Amino acid sequence: PPAHGVGVVSAPSVDVRTRPLGPVTPLDPHEFFATTWHAATSRHGARAADDARHLGLDAVTLVVDGTPWTLRPTADAIVVEPARASDLVIAMDGAAFAELVSERRSALGLAVGGRLDADPDAAWALCGWDPVLRSLLDGRPVYRPGDIALDAPDGSPLDLHDCSFRLGDDDPRAGQFLAQAGFVLLRDVVDAATLDALDHDLDRAVHDATPDDGKSWWAGTADGARYPCRILDFAAQSETLRRVVGTDRYRAIGALLGDGHLPGDPFGEHFADVTAEGLLKRVESVEGLACLPWHKDCDRGGHSQFCSGLTIGICLTAVDEAHGGLDVLAGSHRANIARSQVDSIDLPAVTLRAERGDLTVHLSCALHRSTHPTTDERRVVYTGFTLPLRGTDHHDPNAQSSLRRDRAALGDPSSAARIAGTP
Repeated sequence: PPAHGVGVVSAPSVDVRTRPLGPVTPLDPHEFFATTWHAATSRHGARAADDARHLGLDAVTLVVDGTPWTLRPTADAIVVEPARASDLVIAMDGAAFAELVSERRSALGLAVGGRLDADPDAAWALCGWDPVLRSLLDGRPVYRPGDIALDAPDGSPLDLHDCSFRLGDDDPRAGQFLAQAGFVLLRDVVDAATLDALDHDLDRAVHDATPDDGKSWWAGTADGARYPCRILDFAAQSETLRRVVGTDRYRAIGALLGDGHLPGDPFGEHFADVTAEGLLKRVESVEGLACLPWHKDCDRGGHSQFCSGLTIGICLTAVDEAHGGLDVLAGSHRANIARSQVDSIDLPAVTLRAERGDLTVHLSCALHRSTHPTTDERRVVYTGFTLPLRGTDHHDPNAQSSLRRDRAALGDPSSAARIAGTP
């Protein structure tokens, strides 16, 4: 499609944060269910019960520090029984429970991190409850068909194929498109010499990676070979990338929106620390996370504290059928979508196509997936922008090491095995 100019006029907002950031306060489940849960039920209980029925959820029992609590949907509420009254039993400590109900970690994030004691079916059932917990506790209803309209500024239907823009001219449409659809393409942002240098840095990082370094994910090929498909600490290994993200041209991407986005961690957790991942996908890959299924970058938790960040893909190869592509569910960042809804949702899936040197941009809470290359290896560097801290926010720099361990654990095949039904 034609590439429009990009500017900052009438920049929209995608800041949907509703909870302050700070240490997760320890919770007494007795007190929590009697106060916070009870108050949320008075506001959102009937709708949350309807959401649970809509998703076909069964009762689950949470055993918190040895004490059981069963969550059960009824006609007009999610009731809590201080008993073990379900065959789906998930044990956790008090810290994990506090992170779950405050959305610092989702059930999926806790499961993948090995912080739940449950069989795979029970862990997967609790993951199904995540959107209903958010409906009840945070007031975000579970998605229903027709909830999201994709509109252009003049009220006409948004042309989702007209998503290509250029950095430079004063034209607000790029930011407006990004806020509506959850993604844009930026053309010809990185020059050939810089791309060559990034390629060189990625080659070196791949060569130096080892399976147990805690800084890479590994994939397997049809002939049994294993290779590092994702370098998690690429920002630390590429002076070229650090130079790119410090330029005015790159920082102008944050001004597409009106929220003051700055170069940093698109997941929010590391804030102004610039993070990046170098990704390569080989055609013959058959095992591992070279390609990710439909997901949001906030699936592990933190949506109400961090979203929306901007994930930037610096295309070292084309994004097309040959190299593998990137699909986005337009408008999905504006909805509380259960994983069981994804395959039948009425939101349009848009396949992005880009050239070497282009940038893909998507919001951290937009549903997206990568597709497998057919003939040529795909190479991309993912980095991003984060929302600035608010006055009441407190970021703990001592949490960095555990956050990096959590991220590295996602690439461990044993993590997915803890949850039944995951792709």
